[in-house]
Amino acid sequence: MSEALEKKAKEKILEQMDELGGEITTDDVVELLRPHYIFNIRKLREQALRRTANNLMATYRDNKGVRTCFSCKDDSGNSKYFNIETTTDLKALKNIEIQLNKKYKGLNISKKKVQRRRDELSGQVSFKEVNNS
Repeated sequence: MSEALEKKAKEKILEQMDELGGEITTDDVVELLRPHYIFNIRKLREQALRRTANNLMATYRDNKGVRTCFSCKDDSGNSKYFNIETTTDLKALKNIEIQLNKKYKGLNISKKKVQRRRDELSGQVSFKEVNNS
């Protein structure tokens, strides 16, 4: 979460989200956030500019539609974009590969969780079997 939300408020909101069950809309989350959100127009403008810059860089693709520009930290710790087709920075390429592998693994874990839940709901497997796998 951002600095606009205190840790205790975040915890309270996450608890409220849990109480709402397995489904929640973005509008529901917005309403939970509203009383706790601290608004700062300067930070909002900078965040919007950074988000737009990041989104723009993420759309940078080759002629086949494959993404070629990725962000990682440089030696100074600053976030920097690297075009994987043209960069000569071996360390950046290794860091980007590590980052992509982490995302891949995380998505696969989530995908398996969805598959297990689908199996459970369709009666193919019990919840105990799902938790033991």
